[in-house]
Amino acid sequence: MILHINDFINDKNNCSAAFVEAILSMSDGDTLLLDDKEYHFYPEGTYEKEYYISNNDGGMKPIALPIMNKKGITIEGVASELIFHGNMMPIVVDNSENITLKGFSIDYSTPFYAQAKILSADTSGILIEFDGKEFNCKVSDGKFCFYSESENWEFNPEKALSLEFDKNGHPSAYSPPYYAYMGAPRDHGFLSWLYKDITLEERGKNLIFMHGSIGERHTVGNHLVMTYAGRKYPGILITDSKYVALEDINLYYTAAMGIVAQKTENVALKHITAEPRKDSGRLLSTNADATHFINCRGRISVTDCKFVQMMDDASNVHGIYHLYKEKLSDGSIRLGFGHPQHKGIQTYRIGDSVAVINSETNETKAVGKVLEACLVSPDEIILKLDCNVPTPSSNWVTENLSTAPDVYFSNCESGYNRPRGFLISTAGKAVVENCKFYNMNSAIQISGEMKDWYESGCVKDVCIRGCDFNNSAYAGGVAIVCRPSLRCTDTVFNKRIVIENNLFTQANRRICNIESCEEVIFTNNTFRSDPPLSHYQMPGDDGP
Repeated sequence: MILHINDFINDKNNCSAAFVEAILSMSDGDTLLLDDKEYHFYPEGTYEKEYYISNNDGGMKPIALPIMNKKGITIEGVASELIFHGNMMPIVVDNSENITLKGFSIDYSTPFYAQAKILSADTSGILIEFDGKEFNCKVSDGKFCFYSESENWEFNPEKALSLEFDKNGHPSAYSPPYYAYMGAPRDHGFLSWLYKDITLEERGKNLIFMHGSIGERHTVGNHLVMTYAGRKYPGILITDSKYVALEDINLYYTAAMGIVAQKTENVALKHITAEPRKDSGRLLSTNADATHFINCRGRISVTDCKFVQMMDDASNVHGIYHLYKEKLSDGSIRLGFGHPQHKGIQTYRIGDSVAVINSETNETKAVGKVLEACLVSPDEIILKLDCNVPTPSSNWVTENLSTAPDVYFSNCESGYNRPRGFLISTAGKAVVENCKFYNMNSAIQISGEMKDWYESGCVKDVCIRGCDFNNSAYAGGVAIVCRPSLRCTDTVFNKRIVIENNLFTQANRRICNIESCEEVIFTNNTFRSDPPLSHYQMPGDDGP
């Protein structure tokens, strides 16, 4: 059956309740049609549900388009514009199968980031000015207070991730990003190098002087962009689903990541664009990654997409290493979470193959099939395997070997973002072909790591071919990085990487840096020299 959203809309100013009613009423196989017009959404009238979202912030989510427990449905627009107001999540696809979303854009009336013009800059600090229209800021309790008068919200964070954009609207090659930190002194963990202690002085309405440990790193006339709202509301969440296709969707702005797919089998993205709306004056498309795939299965296909001007990566494909805490009396094992943004996410199914690994040595201690799996709390999983599992010592982890999707990136474009293009950590077959990269830092990163983010796992077969690396890593580092972040660096982690028939137009010799890999084939690539742009390098990116 074909449904039309106009048949459900009573309040044209707030379409939330209408979309919730329309989608919940859809039967399997139905199509919901949207018009070529703007639809505005507010938190009032949304569907609410609690979600834990990997690499994002969990909690209760007001959802405008809740696609739950559906089969074979399509939501189709004709250049339809979905405009969101306030704290809310646009779309969720949950426990659904054969879902198609296409032909619309996602944007927010007032974005949850700030941009300010740099009026003066020296070693003592910088003076920044917000426009007073879309972007407003004052000082409250010694911290930034970002606010919207029209939508009646404010954020008073103790930190703001800050990045300078040049006069062309691109992240500057000469000013590294940092957290402007205004809280009490503390250890910031493995990201401590990013934090700068800042003191604020309000010098007029929307006029603020920042001084502290910034250093001489900013350029007058450029803009400072700051994200401050956390990662509560990705644009589209796909979870526990199968065969989901997204097509012809523009992410003009999302308040966290753009698209997140977790624990999902077979995801296809085609003609997806993350880029600020033309002539909007905005400099950011997403507050974090454009796309992110966690513990997926089957095949992930990303074709003919463009991801630019994000505050984080274009795409990240990985699993989750869980902490092996304890062997229980019945032979079950108790698992925890290595990173707070992984908590509450249970990735195991009955029949899955699971490896128990000593991360101090990278040694696999046992492999078994899942007999039982239960998330007993947001902080704990109980897992029962069909094998004899030894009692753990310190720093043991588990990895779900059954969540290793094949990955295909084709004819995509990625750049002018902090920091990287595609991150690939999957034991499935991965192909990146005919793509163009101009990211601040590495275009492609192959890692897997067991000590900070706990993002699994190794790669076994990666092919990078026919790509155009157009001054990739223009702000430091190298175009292609394969560097696992492991406690033990004495073993080979990854298997096979083929880099062939690519064009590298690079400054200096910043082509690739590959470590801990069994086989590397680097052949038929073309190199062109480009004048060096960077005068700093990210920590750990030392060049080839």
